[in-house]
Amino acid sequence: MNKKGVSIFAGILGSLGAVAIIGKKTQNQRNSEKTHAQIISKIHDSFVNQGRVEGTWLERNTVDFSQKNNTYKVYQGGVTIRRNGELEQYSLLIDATSFDILQKTKTL
Repeated sequence: MNKKGVSIFAGILGSLGAVAIIGKKTQNQRNSEKTHAQIISKIHDSFVNQGRVEGTWLERNTVDFSQKNNTYKVYQGGVTIRRNGELEQYSLLIDATSFDILQKTKTL
């Protein structure tokens, strides 16, 4: 194969690699958005019986959290509910694997 053929072949391989990387990144973003939507829904379901859910939030990145000699990857988040006309706010730590709320702290 001559130099021109090698250059064309290298260009095609490079383009295919770039498309694969972009496709993987797009898929990861979709999975992340789906995961966050599932967690937000679970937070909502956990608090709906305590009052009207006014809002929820969730960090995009996980952090390490240690509890009872175990370390978890967790999302930090929160929820605001209205109970008996008053706002209550909670800070949450949510297990990144099971989506269970590991810690709930009333902040308002």
